[in-house]
Amino acid sequence: MTASAPDLTDRRLARGGVALVATAQYLIAEQVVSAAWTSAPYSFGDNYISDLGVPECLVLEDRVVCSPQWLLMDAAFVLQGLIVLVAVWQLAWLLPRAWRWAATALGVVHGVGMLLVGTFPGSIAEDLGGDATRAAIHGVGAMLAIGGGLVWMLVAGLGMLARRWRGVGILSLVLVAIGAVGMVGLVLLPSTPGADLGLGVGGIERLAVYPIIAWLILMGLSAVLVHRGALRQEQWERLRAEDEAAASRAGVDGSSTSTD
Repeated sequence: MTASAPDLTDRRLARGGVALVATAQYLIAEQVVSAAWTSAPYSFGDNYISDLGVPECLVLEDRVVCSPQWLLMDAAFVLQGLIVLVAVWQLAWLLPRAWRWAATALGVVHGVGMLLVGTFPGSIAEDLGGDATRAAIHGVGAMLAIGGGLVWMLVAGLGMLARRWRGVGILSLVLVAIGAVGMVGLVLLPSTPGADLGLGVGGIERLAVYPIIAWLILMGLSAVLVHRGALRQEQWERLRAEDEAAASRAGVDGSSTSTD
């Protein structure tokens, strides 16, 4: 039995789409905060993403961490989590029931992970600022955000294919594959030389993270455009029905006049 197609004129589709597009704020915040580094330039290859949100200034063996606008980056992490949770709430109904609950749960995992990353600033590589608890919670949040985000994309992509939305479904799986390479490299980095593929610690982390953000933005744009197209189609069908009804009435009136 095939699941009935969802109503693409539903306003939740547009609201959820706008929310997903708004996740681009993460990339904007990253650029603004990294540009504010003055004591040492921020390196997108040699610095972790989380370095941007660390309150302390530290000189480590492999890099310098000193982010004047750390609070802005942490706020962006938290905002990202909240936006994702809103989008999940608005869009979960689109997937077939068999995929819906798993995708919803994984979207929540990703969103909660982002909330933890921003609430407990730190690093996934070491204890920064001398607070082991903060670093541990930050690490858990990062794994939930990245790992949960990639699995969420996989499940959602399969759900889209089940819905016969092949374009966005295949795109989701391609981005998952790219992100998985970064995730594996990030996990192997402490014990395996060259696991960063020459991209540096920040580069391999971004290879895992950026596909998630790209997916969120692209799914959001798709949702907004599909909703607009569905509304136009509905309007066109309504106008056509009105024209046909008017033509039918005119024909009936003409027949009555001829009879008289």
